[in-house]
Amino acid sequence: MSISATGTAGSPATDLARLLNRPPDAVQRAATAYGEAHVFFPEAGDERCTAVLLVEADPAPSRKGRGGGPSGASDLARVRAGDDRPYVVSSRFAAALRTVFRAVITAADPADRALPLRIELPAVRVDGERGLGSGAGEGGRVALVRRLFEPLGWRVEAAAIPLDEEFPAWGESPYVRLALEAASARPADALRQLAVLLPALEGVTDQWVAPEGVGNLFSADADWLARHPERELIARRLDHHGPPGADGAGYGDGEPDSPAEGADGDGRTAAVEAGRAAVLAALREVGAARVVHLGCGRGELIDALLTDARFTELLGVDVSLRALSTAAHRLGLERTTEPAPEWAATRRTVRVGLVQGALMYADARLRGFDAAVLDADVVGRADPDRRPALEHAVFGTVRPAAVVVTSQAGDPGFGTWAERVAAEHGYTVTMAAPAGPALFRRGTPTLGGGESR
Repeated sequence: MSISATGTAGSPATDLARLLNRPPDAVQRAATAYGEAHVFFPEAGDERCTAVLLVEADPAPSRKGRGGGPSGASDLARVRAGDDRPYVVSSRFAAALRTVFRAVITAADPADRALPLRIELPAVRVDGERGLGSGAGEGGRVALVRRLFEPLGWRVEAAAIPLDEEFPAWGESPYVRLALEAASARPADALRQLAVLLPALEGVTDQWVAPEGVGNLFSADADWLARHPERELIARRLDHHGPPGADGAGYGDGEPDSPAEGADGDGRTAAVEAGRAAVLAALREVGAARVVHLGCGRGELIDALLTDARFTELLGVDVSLRALSTAAHRLGLERTTEPAPEWAATRRTVRVGLVQGALMYADARLRGFDAAVLDADVVGRADPDRRPALEHAVFGTVRPAAVVVTSQAGDPGFGTWAERVAAEHGYTVTMAAPAGPALFRRGTPTLGGGESR
């Protein structure tokens, strides 16, 4: 990341170095939870001054007691498991930024003045806003960046980065090339905003945030956040990082140590419980005994299903190895000898297992179940050009007798999406109003009689 200032009459650009509390003629190093950070100034003159923050992220950082993957995992294994954050600007980078510039971010200096600023971030992780009615593709990602930064007075230059420039048909990557410009902005304010909005742009729900936290940014004097027209969106997207405690520490890895804080914490918990109860009711309605959860995350639903004796076989699948490891711990499962990451056990009379898999591809392991539960978040996060492949894999190839899709409350496109998918794949669909799941039924099969697995 680079921050550049332009000098004006009587105000040299090197004021940027003073306001960042860094000498422009030396390389500064700092240890962070994710590796060593460097601050240096490739140019420092009266007309233009540029500060660069470079983080040499450790792909297997110390988790400081939080739930992380095996420290010996290779870079390639982590990328395959979906952990790209050592290599892009994301919540991990934001944690390093908070460490390096902590004194600047937390200071309340009324003498801190504004400068003409330009900030460049070459590859920012942006997970499109969830919802089946709004895509997570190029338009969705760029639009999300604009929604968060433009109300703060930044002129936004954002362009989605393709997966491969030589093969545009492969679609867009989840990364955006971003530049922010302001005719007059305080460097401290810019750093505070980046520390909050970079994690908000990254919407992956199973990611872990370092203990540096952003608690001080949610204090009463953070008036820019209180005035932001998208403050509810920002708060919701930050919620998966864990609410900040008194010391600014997030709970980590999406597995809270205590209930969510804040005025609406109880409301969120009640909504989650109500949604889970609605899914259980739909599975009972169709008489399913063998259920596969597509996008099982940390295994909360499977854990709930284990309390009901009518469910005799349960399988969870997720692309995130981190989430599956957490689910295996929750469910008390043991790693099998399979070459792919798999866990299995027998809980009383219930056969339960977890497998790693991508729902974009047909997978024979997922066939033969009475019913599947598909999280709408999984569909909502899929790029528009890949969503048909996901729909075909679930409704055309796995093709269980019943599919329960958790709904996206407030998303006007959810009902349209559900009706289209049902019509294309030979299902009927009923919606549980006002914000319940969608229940897809294929013909009138006899449930519970599939081949044994």
